[in-house]
Amino acid sequence: MGDRDAWASRLTVCMVHYLILIIICIVGAMLQATIGFGFPIFAMIFLVMIFPFSTAVTITQFAGLLGVGYFFFKYRKFVQWRVLLPFLVPALLIGISLTYVSVEFPVSQLKIGLGLVLIGIALLFLFRSGSIGVKPTPQMGFLMGSLSGVMNGLFAVGGPPVALYLLPTTEDKLGYIASANAYFLIFKIFSLPIRFSNGSIQREHIPFLLVSLFSMTIGILIGDRLMRRIPKPLLRIMVYSFVAVSGLIIILQEIF
Repeated sequence: MGDRDAWASRLTVCMVHYLILIIICIVGAMLQATIGFGFPIFAMIFLVMIFPFSTAVTITQFAGLLGVGYFFFKYRKFVQWRVLLPFLVPALLIGISLTYVSVEFPVSQLKIGLGLVLIGIALLFLFRSGSIGVKPTPQMGFLMGSLSGVMNGLFAVGGPPVALYLLPTTEDKLGYIASANAYFLIFKIFSLPIRFSNGSIQREHIPFLLVSLFSMTIGILIGDRLMRRIPKPLLRIMVYSFVAVSGLIIILQEIF
């Protein structure tokens, strides 16, 4: 009787984990499709509660690959490579390098500082976006790309710097969505093999990977419809607000 109760309890916990993962992927995919980033931040808030940190990162990266791949191939002709390349190069070099050491890197204090930076930058862009005049210069691309590389390599949440750089510098909404997802796709192609090779995914995690892909598909299809209805001024407010909230969440997770 005791063994049967223990088995039933484990089954219940497992089903709850699957349900949480499905909801996270659907809602997160809609968020990613609507504002161009955000799924990793949203997913990591909850997945670290049910998986080890490295496993949560790998599941998030793997699931996100489907979404960014879909939007890249659908809108690839709108990618603004001239704007993206100065950002992409340092982001890849720094991000891939830090991915190797992220498992053993003590990052608590760094994450709090990073959260404060995100909040400050987001508020500045949100309330003074008309006077800042960010331009797609190589210097700005290198600075924001480096920051994204640090965030992606250590925390797998490199989206906020992507949005802060690309949203003011791309010509239109589709250019922003296409360019952002081009970066995410390229980064994931390089980083995922490293994540899988560090032992973060075991045999029992494979069903969770498959469920995440199925759930992401549903969220992507819904989010794609929503994205096309959002004007760029509203998109700008949504993006900067989410960046600020992301910074606050990063700080609160470390404090509490």
